[in-house]
Amino acid sequence: MEPFRVPAARRTLLGAALLAGALSLPSCEQGALASPERLAAGDIRSFVTPELSSGLSRDGSFTLPAPPAGTRVSPDGAREMALAFARTFGPSLRGTLERQHGRPIDFDRLHVGSPAYFAATPYEPLPPDVHPGLRNAYGPYYLLYLAAADDVPALVVAISASTEAWIENGRVRLPLNYGNDFYVEGVALGDGFVKPLSPEQAVRRVGEATGARITAVPELLLPHHDYHAVYARWRVTLDRPVAARSRGTGEVHQMRELYVGRRGEFFTPSPVQPGEHARTNPGTGRSVHVVVKRGSPVAFEPVDVANQ
Repeated sequence: MEPFRVPAARRTLLGAALLAGALSLPSCEQGALASPERLAAGDIRSFVTPELSSGLSRDGSFTLPAPPAGTRVSPDGAREMALAFARTFGPSLRGTLERQHGRPIDFDRLHVGSPAYFAATPYEPLPPDVHPGLRNAYGPYYLLYLAAADDVPALVVAISASTEAWIENGRVRLPLNYGNDFYVEGVALGDGFVKPLSPEQAVRRVGEATGARITAVPELLLPHHDYHAVYARWRVTLDRPVAARSRGTGEVHQMRELYVGRRGEFFTPSPVQPGEHARTNPGTGRSVHVVVKRGSPVAFEPVDVANQ
């Protein structure tokens, strides 16, 4: 089953920056995990090719590529922005976030509990004169976890990589024109780092499920624009084709790429992919054509794979 789709009316340009955490999203993913998903995945060398293994860091993690040149927000900036966002808006969203998390959250004592993962956009850049909220919605995001004093993840935060927000006296300040700058969800106790998994855990899941080896550093890709950034998926490339059976149609296809989403579910691109579509630019009232990048799927279907 595909993740919950956010109606277009709920992604308003002026509301989405403060929409963060205001939705209690229903889940149609696999049931609760037997134990919390850890950020670290242990020794993953047996799941990757020797060439890829030689590039792992000392602690066995991937060295992820730097964001593209010209990206407005840096990984360090994203970490600072996430903490400032929690301090600024967390108290007003306390009821929703604490219900999602399952216990009280001290927003002033949270700390960054993961790398700032850069999630690439599947859409071509928009014209420079578009409303910032529209640019944010179709641009890249950072995803990271904020953890409590006991290192249990409390929040997952998405920060637009092109946001024009800034930090002043430890608090987030928003420009006159804003929207889609941030998104936040509470992480349920017992889940751990599941939305998304770390790239190392994604590789372990794929390697254990298929028996194939991974040939490239995973890439985090944003979903269709109707879905929040926390539904981003890791693209994992394999050294050989594996059989993937669609849960919807039962059809089996040989795939050399799998996409790993929230809770470690496997996806493959749907046979039919959306093309360009039009949006109204609030700044001018004119139509803006949003184009999907070539080779960047935005529609997916869940699949099952077997160790071969």
